[in-house]
Amino acid sequence: MLFIPSDTSSDAYEAATTLEKAIEQAKPIANNKDWRTSDFQALIFDVQGLKLAIPLHDLNGILTWPEKSLPKIPGKPNWYSGLYSQGHQHTQVIDTGHIVLPSQYQNSKNKSQFIIAIANGKWGLACNKVESVVTLSPDDVRWRQHSGKRPWLAGTVLKQMCSILNIDELIKKF
Repeated sequence: MLFIPSDTSSDAYEAATTLEKAIEQAKPIANNKDWRTSDFQALIFDVQGLKLAIPLHDLNGILTWPEKSLPKIPGKPNWYSGLYSQGHQHTQVIDTGHIVLPSQYQNSKNKSQFIIAIANGKWGLACNKVESVVTLSPDDVRWRQHSGKRPWLAGTVLKQMCSILNIDELIKKF
């Protein structure tokens, strides 16, 4: 289920409805957790200039970054951006750049524009731009053989030159 923001004038609403149309028009692909062995669709997005991809089966929605700052929860680590609440849905937002970028490339003054909702909306990844939905085959990706220090990095999409996130592994960091 894709979460569509209620504010129809927002950029997130436009991005989410564009994403929903792209999903409807795309070749149907099974919601397959073993996505490394068959074709799958992915959302390409930007975090501080770094292009990332998330398999659509891990995506729950796209939210607009609120005008007011997100409320912080005391005792949370510095990669925790705050809590986004809309109705009964409360999403804990992660500073994605803090997780995926080396410290020398992290921009503390970065202004995120969107939140990519994952894990049934429990978590959200802060991002600057939502780009497109692509259909990928396993051959389009250079898969990592060993997870090493970054188990959340599943591989690299060669054509788009972006990293694919393994959301199950990423969530373990939180």
